[in-house]
Parts: sequence; C-alpha cells; structure tokens
Amino acid sequence: MVIPAAYQSTQALEAALGDPFDARAQVSFGQVLDDDESSRPPGSAFAALDAWRFPARLVPRRDGGELACFEELLSLLRALARRDPVLAVGYGSTLLASIPVWAWGGAAQRGETAAHVLAGRFGACAVSEEAAGSDLAAIATRAERTAAGFRLDGAKWMIGNATRARFVTVLARSGPTPALFLLDKKSLVPGEFRHLPKVPTLGLRGHDLSGIAFHGCGLPGTAALGPQGRGLEMLMATLRFTRTLAAGVALGAADSALRIALARAGERRLYGRPILSLAPVQGLLTGAYLDILISECVTISTARELSLDEGRGSLRSAITKYLVPLLCERAIRDSGQVLAARSYLRDGPPTGMLQKLSRDAAVIGVFEGTAQVQLAQLASWLRTPSDRPDPSSLFRLARSAAPWRPERTGLGPGRPGPADPLGTWEDADLPAGATARAARLRAERDAVTRELRHCRWTGRPPPGAFALAHRYCVLYAAGACHRMWLANQDLLSPEFKEGQWLAMCWDRLLALTDLRPPEGSDACGTDELLQTMLRTAGSGRLLSIVELRHGR
Repeated sequence: MVIPAAYQSTQALEAALGDPFDARAQVSFGQVLDDDESSRPPGSAFAALDAWRFPARLVPRRDGGELACFEELLSLLRALARRDPVLAVGYGSTLLASIPVWAWGGAAQRGETAAHVLAGRFGACAVSEEAAGSDLAAIATRAERTAAGFRLDGAKWMIGNATRARFVTVLARSGPTPALFLLDKKSLVPGEFRHLPKVPTLGLRGHDLSGIAFHGCGLPGTAALGPQGRGLEMLMATLRFTRTLAAGVALGAADSALRIALARAGERRLYGRPILSLAPVQGLLTGAYLDILISECVTISTARELSLDEGRGSLRSAITKYLVPLLCERAIRDSGQVLAARSYLRDGPPTGMLQKLSRDAAVIGVFEGTAQVQLAQLASWLRTPSDRPDPSSLFRLARSAAPWRPERTGLGPGRPGPADPLGTWEDADLPAGATARAARLRAERDAVTRELRHCRWTGRPPPGAFALAHRYCVLYAAGACHRMWLANQDLLSPEFKEGQWLAMCWDRLLALTDLRPPEGSDACGTDELLQTMLRTAGSGRLLSIVELRHGR
C-alpha cells in the first residue's frame, strides 16, 4: 500500500520518536510511567516534540505553520497518544484555544498567537466554571466595558493548560450574551489574576488541569475576539474540530493497549500451551482489533470533512465523539482481560502501561461533552433529515482532503441534518458473504427512520430519543466501514481488500443494537483475523487500515 500524503508526516514522527517499548527511545513507556507516578508533566517528551517542530502542526499555513488538513493532525495526535495520551491532550488544549483565533481573529491576534504556538508555548481555553460545570449559558465570569477596554472578573476551573499557558481564550459575559476574549498572560497585571491549584485526577495525571481567577483584570479593547456576543457560537463551531481529534487520542491509547496484550498473549503459557491458542483470548483480541478498525473508519472520514466544512461536521463529530471513545474503552478493557491480574500492576512497562492507558482513555469520553451530551444533540438533529448524500471524497484516502481555510469556518453547528447513515449500495458492492448482513442493516436503518418520523417531543429529548440516536450512530459506523473499504480498493493491503474484516465489523456493530448476525453468514473466522493481526504487528506495522510502520 502506498502511504497517502496525509500520513507521511506520521511515518516520519514514528521514526523520530522510536519504539516506546525501548528504554532508549525519545518517548519511552518507562519514562512515561515515571512521570505518571509522580503526576509530573512529560517535560522531556514535549522538548523532543518541540525539536521535531510538532507545534507547527497546530498553526495553519496561512499563519506560518504546517496545519493543512485535520486528517493529518488526527494521525499525528494518535501517534502521540500511543505513547502517552497526556502529550496529545496538552497539544489538543492548545488547539482548542487557538482555533477561534485562526477562524475569527484579526491579523494581529493571529500573528501573536502563531508566534506563541510556534515557539512551543501552550494555550488554554478558559470556559468551564466550578458552579456552572458544562452549562456554558450559566457562566458567571463577566467582562465589563471600561474606558481602556474591559474589566474581567470571575474564576475558570478545570481548564487544560491553565497554569502553563502563555495565552488564554476566555468565555465571559459581555452584554446580553457571552463573548470570547484573547489575552496574553505576560501583559496582565500580576495582582489582577492568579492560578488555581492543579486538580488531582485519576487519569492524565501529568496534564496541567487547573484554573485561573480574574480580579478586576484590565484588558485592552483589542482583546475582544471575533464577533462580539457570539462566543457560544464560536465555541460550538470549534468543538467540531476538537471532538474529532479527541477520538484520535482514544484510538492511540487503544492501539498500544492491544499491542501490549498481543505481546503478552504470545509469551504467556497456560495448561501447557500459549494462551493465544485459547478461544476466549482470541475473541478478546480480535474484538479489540475490530473496535479499532471501526473507530478508525468513523474518525478518519469525520476529520476529512472538517476541511470541507460542507455543513455536517457537527453531526459527524458528535457521532465520532460518542461512539469512538465507547469502542476504544472496550478495546482497552478487553486487552486488560488478556493480561488478567497484570493489567492492574504499576511495576513498569509493558504490562504496567496498560493501567495508565485505561485510566487516561476513560477521561477522553468526558472531554468536550459526555456521551449523553452527544446523544442529546444528535437526537435533536435527527428530527430534520437531509436528502443530500455524503461526498464520496470523505473516504477516498488516495485523494488528499481539501486544505483547511480557517476564514471560511462557519459559526454554530452548520447544517447538521443527517443523511442516510448507510449510504446507497448495490449487492455487487458488497464483500463475499455479506449480503445477509447488509439486508439486516438496511432493515434496522428503515426501522430507525420510521421511529424518528413518529418521535416528537418538546424540551429535553425523552429516553427513547437517546436510544434512537445510539442506533443511528451504529448504523453510521457500519456505513463508514463499508464506504472506506469500497473507496480504497487500490490502496488496501490484500488482507483488507477482500473485505472479510468488514463483515466482522458489521457483526460487532449489530451486537451494539442487540441484533444478531444472520444465521449461516459466511465471514472470515476469528482465527484468520487473528493471523492478519499477528502478521501486521509482527512486520512492524501499525494496527490500522493505513499501512504505516511503528517507531523503531
């Protein structure tokens, strides 16, 4: 398989960072666990990434960086999360603070922010508050107009990078509706703001999750960011990007968890034979592999759409943010079952790494809105379906995604009306033995469509609407897997080109809606998929449909 252009930088990053199982690597699991045990930021890893110029990948080309498309950034963050999710989340928090600047900031604001990011300085997006939580409409922080600009009062809590950040994007009430403000901490009067203590957490222990309080903090008029009074709309549009990239962090953690489990399964013997020969172990490993493949198909297509900005980015990012952490957490749990008691040990790599990955990945599902928040949004959008089909370019990896043009980023959620989650296909477009499964998926699609048509409510969505949103997400994932397979026949390796993995992905997804695959369905068995996984891992390739080599 030829490496698509969007993944060539990931191949270079993997080579530069080396094998995390090797204590001599620039980012090794041994050092990662030492940092985690001490709740210490991974300073040496960030320094290595600064030397590689990773921060340039967070800055658009228009503003002097190398960010061209989010498919590429997704893959790079996944490579970081394979080693330590704290690294990916640290850069992700900077990106969350930066995207409103790239999209709606003035030239001076963009220039100053770009200089900070390119120099390796962190950013923070100060939105949540202890009393308001994730209810952004309930925030109490205020920015009152003054003769010199604004006076900022309030406290922001549980903010990524809050203490170490050089620049901060702040959501505050200013007039009748919230607005965004961009500030450089170096330009603030020291007595007018203070940092709040780091919040102790179960996972992501080395991440700077703290807060910042403002006490009559003077801001110049130039601190106002974007159209005033539209802060919530700018944030909602920004979440399209960061929710999708958060799913990449979950994928990276699942990658390493499965690789650790595979290595252990090949070494451990039970009842006189390798545990890899035991059917329950094979089922756990192949199930985790399928969850990763499903998650990858969903996440890559969503990331490619972000550059197009054709209107459904909010819908796809909500589906991705709901479903991918769910599947990746399951993949990590299943990998932990292979390690059994060793999955709870903290005695160093490789097995000691699994408990960290498990703790870190659990937090990803909470970032940028919990699973229930995503389902609630999806339920409201599903009531207004669209006839517009998804563009085929979302899945064609050989064709580079459209370059991101920040100035064209729309405010709010766009036009999130859902299309047919499965897309349209003829039976000739299906892999061998998948016809009966396709019929079952179509029947489920038709049932969901009928129920949505008759599901009406005012105010908060009822429980039944959440269940329908879940079923739609599962159908969307099934369609994404099929379209990824169909659109990349000239790129896929022989194991993936045949499409037997697709049938097994569909079985895995059908089970999420309590449906069973049709009786007598002819699909690749667990043993064949296991051999594919072992060959992939043994040849130094990542566990992915994109044929990349991991760091050596």
